[in-house]
Amino acid sequence: MRYASIDIGTNTILMLIGDVDGEMRINPLKDFYSVPRIGKSVSTTGRLDDDSVARALDVLTRYKASAEEYHADLVIASATSAVRDAKNRNIFIARVKEECGIDVEIIEGETEARLGFLGAVSGAPDIFGTSLVVDIGGGSTELSYGTGAAPESFVSVNIGAVRITERFFHHNPPLPGELEEAGKFVSEALRSFPFDRLKADRVIAVAGTATTLALIEQGTYEFDPRLVNNYEMSAKSLFSVFEVLMTKSPKEIRKMTNAAEGREDVLLAGALILKKVIQTAGSASFITTDRGLRYGYLLYKQMQLSAK
Repeated sequence: MRYASIDIGTNTILMLIGDVDGEMRINPLKDFYSVPRIGKSVSTTGRLDDDSVARALDVLTRYKASAEEYHADLVIASATSAVRDAKNRNIFIARVKEECGIDVEIIEGETEARLGFLGAVSGAPDIFGTSLVVDIGGGSTELSYGTGAAPESFVSVNIGAVRITERFFHHNPPLPGELEEAGKFVSEALRSFPFDRLKADRVIAVAGTATTLALIEQGTYEFDPRLVNNYEMSAKSLFSVFEVLMTKSPKEIRKMTNAAEGREDVLLAGALILKKVIQTAGSASFITTDRGLRYGYLLYKQMQLSAK
């Protein structure tokens, strides 16, 4: 089967074109990345605004055309925090179906955490150890723990890079007091996950925040998946990069790496969340990967088809 797997997040919309073989291994052919920020202001207004929806529909129209060019057998799409929190989500879902020909499934936070775990460990060199997976999105952060490819504990918390930025950061760069208040809020939110009794062999940090920080630490401007997939970054390096970002404006952050495009104004908030997770978990390092929800959702759909 050849899939086009679309992840409609708060900040980004991602698409993976990939083949799946009989042993549930994904052969990625092409990744697509866009930043329409459909979740802009959802945390304050409770609605998807017209401009954000228009940008998202434009991206999805282009993605559908690309999926057809790659002869995808099936186009699947999941929507997460921003869409599921929006009061007008059903209108958006209907417009995507009508204007783009794509059926979108809104997935709940715990399902997002479970599928994010599956996607993250699918690319790990050794899937048999215990993993703590952290997936920092724009509207929420998913934490999951398990052995092999099976998550045993997972939670979704409403702390995301866009949400934290909109709520706490009113200056560029943020004032020390704003960072302090944001840090307290994140630490309190993380209490919902049992870090104290779930000790993992490794921490895997998924998606754009983690991979962008890895590129900054390596001093690399252009995005290269070979430099971010299964890259081990020390907690000390993360804290050092965070201290640098604290002093930078979004324009200055954008100049640090091309991967920061579209997330330059929310990267500091994402780094703050990751920093708090690593500190709370007591981990000396973590592994980065860009294999997130779109990979896990693809495998989930393949398992559903195989069971029929």
